[in-house]
Amino acid sequence: MVALPLGKLGILAVKQIAKPIAKGLKQGALQSNFFKSYVIMPVAQGVNWVEVKVKTSLMGAKKAKVYKLNEKVAVEYGAELISELFIYTLGTVILIYEYTRSVAKEEKKELRIQEETNKIKGDVEQLKKTVLESEFIAEERAAEIRSLHRQIGDLHNQISALKPDNNSS
Repeated sequence: MVALPLGKLGILAVKQIAKPIAKGLKQGALQSNFFKSYVIMPVAQGVNWVEVKVKTSLMGAKKAKVYKLNEKVAVEYGAELISELFIYTLGTVILIYEYTRSVAKEEKKELRIQEETNKIKGDVEQLKKTVLESEFIAEERAAEIRSLHRQIGDLHNQISALKPDNNSS
């Protein structure tokens, strides 16, 4: 039971640590000309293009011209997207990990229940076999008792036949 709250606390700690890392990524991206030119700005311009196209098509405009963002806005927007993407990705990885762990735990529990069920079924079958053997033995004993009763009856008849007749004296 203690593992669950500690696991949740660990996840919360990772999320809190991820925010400064994302901020550092953002700052590093803003300072790197290569990253700025080939990653951040194209991402920002692409997202801006998609956003403008979706909004204008929802408003009913067929052909709307999409203006490029200026460099400062594009860099800021792209860096923000990259940092948010990092946090989102980390959260997704944690969610997948938790789901996988939960599924494995549930499968282990189901396997244990199945093993217990199989053991109980085996015990029930063994008890059925024992009961059948006991019933068979009881039937044999009952047959022996009936046979003994017949033999006693026969012996009683034989004894009665050997006794002198009390009526003749």
